[in-house]
Amino acid sequence: MPNHTLRIAGKAVNLHGALVDPNFRASRVLCADPWDFVSLWLKREHKDDALFYWEQAYHFYNATISLPDLSSPLTSYYCFLNATKALLTANGQTFRENHGVGGRSKGAKKALDNEIVDFQGGGILPALCKFLGEPDNAGKEFTLKDIFWQIPFIHRAYCLTYKGSTELFMPLIKTGFMRRDGSKEAWFQANVDKRYVNAHTKSNIQPGFELFEVGGAYEIRRKRRFKWSGRNIEDSLSNFETYHKQIRRRIVPIYASENRWYLKKSVTGHDKLTNSQLVLIFAAMHRLSELSRYDPILFSGHFKVNHNWLLSEFIKSSPNQFVYGMASEITGLEFIKPDAF
Repeated sequence: MPNHTLRIAGKAVNLHGALVDPNFRASRVLCADPWDFVSLWLKREHKDDALFYWEQAYHFYNATISLPDLSSPLTSYYCFLNATKALLTANGQTFRENHGVGGRSKGAKKALDNEIVDFQGGGILPALCKFLGEPDNAGKEFTLKDIFWQIPFIHRAYCLTYKGSTELFMPLIKTGFMRRDGSKEAWFQANVDKRYVNAHTKSNIQPGFELFEVGGAYEIRRKRRFKWSGRNIEDSLSNFETYHKQIRRRIVPIYASENRWYLKKSVTGHDKLTNSQLVLIFAAMHRLSELSRYDPILFSGHFKVNHNWLLSEFIKSSPNQFVYGMASEITGLEFIKPDAF
């Protein structure tokens, strides 16, 4: 039987930026930045406390723009902290006011694997983990190098900085969901550029995905299917949302003019830290904000060694990536940037 693209409310369905409660019926939001849109959305929903935190985040974001890399992690982190409070408050989540994450340096060498991030059991970051349905890693520690390896928008910079590093992310093209005519069977499917297909690809996309060659092109499909029936749209949509949440743990976005999607490969060490990039960005920026605030001379040393470009890329790129992700989680909408920006 032939396969066709899955459609909801007359439009083809694709991956969504929101993990928790994505709205697949709504149109995407095209905006240079999501600040004003989310503020208006929160006003319309009468979420005044969340609006206060969101606008606080915006003020810290504006301060960040004019600061150098050595200083901006402090304001970036407080932007992330307040945006997270906006998300939690908008969804009626309770949280303790402490940060829920700490950090420290070890050894004298300026290295990202000497910068430790300690995950704690209570506070803002654990509340974010709980909301997203992720482990809070309470009592565990990771290095900034561990965390940076798992963030897609700096992964190329990471691999160029640390020669010989295992590439964790595989770019996907033509992503979407398919359904089989005459059947309730539906699934996720994407294409992969043949440049990224080699002897290790098939094993690295396991578990849960399979690779096919079709007419000289390569396709990745999710092994697990979900039930879709046009006669029972609400049950079908519920099945789809559960399915989408599961695959979004492995398929992650970079927010851009057309959001780009990457499959997180199954390689040694990838399962030590399984959180989404919102949590990883928050935790990493907290450590950098501590260095910026409490030990700026030590922090400046990190810009004089081989990982300086990677560090700078994270500091410059993470605010937009974090804010777009937060905007999607708050509103349930998909945000993309116009090409002009």
